[in-house]
This record gives sequence, C-alpha cells and structure tokens, in this order.
Amino acid sequence: MKTVIKSRVPKMAIIIFLVALIVSFFGYYRLADYIVYPAVPVEIEAKFLSEAYFSQLSEQYARIRSEYRRWYLFDHSKSIAAHAILVRMMSDLRKQPEALDGHDHFERFFDTFDRAVRQLPYTTEEIHYFRNELNRYGEAPERLEEMVELAACGKWRLYSARYHRYEVKELDAAYQVKFISDNGRFEAVYHTETGQIVTDPVNMGTYNYAPGSIYPWKDILHHQYDKLPWMKWGNTNQVSYEEIVQRKTRHGSIEQQTNTEELQQLIRSRMLELQEDRLSNLLCQVVWRSP
Repeated sequence: MKTVIKSRVPKMAIIIFLVALIVSFFGYYRLADYIVYPAVPVEIEAKFLSEAYFSQLSEQYARIRSEYRRWYLFDHSKSIAAHAILVRMMSDLRKQPEALDGHDHFERFFDTFDRAVRQLPYTTEEIHYFRNELNRYGEAPERLEEMVELAACGKWRLYSARYHRYEVKELDAAYQVKFISDNGRFEAVYHTETGQIVTDPVNMGTYNYAPGSIYPWKDILHHQYDKLPWMKWGNTNQVSYEEIVQRKTRHGSIEQQTNTEELQQLIRSRMLELQEDRLSNLLCQVVWRSP
C-alpha cells in the first residue's frame, strides 16, 4: 500500500507571501512617518469650483508628482502631490466657505478632497481637524425630530454611537444617538432628552474621509484616515483622546439600549407612515434645513 504524502509547498508559499506582504506594508508606513511634506505652490487661475478649477487641480497634481518622482522602492511623490492639492483646496474653501453651499460641483469637491486624503500614508493634524469644517456641509438639523424625518426618508441612518456616549456636564450620555448621512460622510449626534444636536468636543459628530463599511478593505481605510487620527488628536485641540476615554461611558447601559431601541422603532413607524401616505411621502423630496 502506497503512502500518499501531501505537499506543503503551496500552503507554505502562501504563508510566506502573506508575511512578506504584511512586513512590506508595515515597513512602508513606518517610513511614511518620516515624510516631511514640502511647501509646494499649486497654481490655479480658474474660478473656485468651476469645471476648469478641477481640471487644473488634476494638472497640478500630475506636475508635482512628476517633479518629485524618484525611481526607487519608497516613492512619496504621490503623497507630496496629494498633500499640496489638499492644502490648496483647504485654503480656497476657507476663503469662500459659502460658495460650496448648493453648488453643482458640491459632490465633486468632496470626492476630490477625500480621494486626495486617501493617497496620503497618514493625515496631518491640520487635515484631521479640517473634518470639522467639512462636516457642517452635511446640513444636519439642530433638532432631533427633523433628523428623524430625514432618517425615515432614507437620507440619514441611525448608527452606533459607541464613541459618543462619554459623560459631559449634567447630561446623561446614555441618551445620545448618532446619525450618518446616506453617503457615509457626515455625522450628527443628538441627545434624545433635550432633542438637540450635540456639539461638545468630546461627543460631537465628525466628517469621514473614508466612511466605515461592512467590507474589511474599506473599513481598514476608515480606521487609517478617521479613527487613528482621532486617537492621536481627538476631535478638536480642546480635548485630547486620552482625556476623552478617561471619562465614564454610558454605552451598553440599560438606559442606552432601551433609548436606542425606542428611537429605532420611532423611525420605522415614521417610515411606514410615509410609505402609506403619498402626500407625506413628498416630504422626502424636500431638503430639510434648520431654521
């Protein structure tokens, strides 16, 4: 009787490949920590947010990357070019913050900006805090009752508020809930007892450069560009991450679970009402804004 010996070569080859891949990525991000982004001028003559504006951004990106390209293993030209574009876009928006409201290229601005962020090996402190300036464009209403209407229309969705239930002052954080816009970019936190949006630097909602996802490869990006910078710098320079997590959290409490379940039921009930009432369903076509 012959003994069949199964070859372990394919399995070992796969293991070696995976280990090498992990080590290479680890090495890249370790080296990325030493990147110093140079001050690179980005020459844009076109009007902010115009078609030509975005075309010139692409041209400048290609020019800068070409100038800084180096033909060896760790070439940071892509990161340097992307950082230069981000600096220019931040400057332009800060000069004309109202220009983006309702603009035809509203989505294009965010798509371009987020894509550039994700070309960096890591975000800078300035880019991280810029999320707070971007998040206001989500136009989340001040009152929870209006957000419930938006959620019932499918424009926002109730999401886990695990990292937004730290105790602050006299409010019970167990009653705080978080909503995320349908594209995953914008966030808003509310206190169900007051019915008002939460803006304190401990529990506030923030913009996502890489929205979370059930797909691991996308959630890794969310961890890299949104979670890790938060763990390094907090939401604002007023309160550090270390100070935030030292506070008592009400996440997981009976009050929190009951409150969240009741809000979920309220949203579901409102969704059914809108589906049954044609006139009310027209409200979903309205852009809700706080007065």
